[in-house]
Amino acid sequence: MYVDDWITGQDTREEALLISLHAENIMKEAGMEMRKWISNDTTLMSQWAAKGFDTYPVDTSVSLGSNKTKVLGLAWQTLDDCLTLDTKGLLEFISTNKNTKRFLLQAIGKIFDPLGLISPFTIRMKCLIQELWKNKITWDEELLPKIVERFIFNCKNPGNRKEGPLTSEEMMEAEYFLLKQEQLMSFHTEMTAMRNGDDICHKKSWKSSLSSLDSESWGFGAF
Repeated sequence: MYVDDWITGQDTREEALLISLHAENIMKEAGMEMRKWISNDTTLMSQWAAKGFDTYPVDTSVSLGSNKTKVLGLAWQTLDDCLTLDTKGLLEFISTNKNTKRFLLQAIGKIFDPLGLISPFTIRMKCLIQELWKNKITWDEELLPKIVERFIFNCKNPGNRKEGPLTSEEMMEAEYFLLKQEQLMSFHTEMTAMRNGDDICHKKSWKSSLSSLDSESWGFGAF
């Protein structure tokens, strides 16, 4: 469940139909109607329609920037069962060639990635922001040459752009990096506490900072 969207996946069509019927009944008992049911399986869509579900038409002409089928604000290509990110607006924005902390933050803010699917890219931008704060760069001050160089390489350089789905290795690399950064920050805090004679016996649970998707998603519903 994500805000007012319910997203799930099952191994078989039968299981998907069963859980969707169960969810529909639960929400009806609460006085809420689930709408815009959609799946990447046309047979399941037909079964839903036969049972009176409010199904959402699948856009078969999916393309970046024009796709009407979305999941959590991300374009969902039902045929290939993959999520895509529209970067047109971002690329137009950064083409203005401004190099300030304000501009860099605005560029990062234009990236909508609620599931963390492109963390291998966004984490680089966040590391740049971290460096700006460490160097006490003001909002409209020109960035240091080394920062500009990394920003251009990571975001503006066409030769550095990659197309296609992220590999599991790339996702794992980003996750390990985030955990390492968190551990380094916690280590500094705990060492400072030890020097001050404070208690550091508290335990901290580590959780993945990245979300994962099943390779096959049978159904999506919203109410």
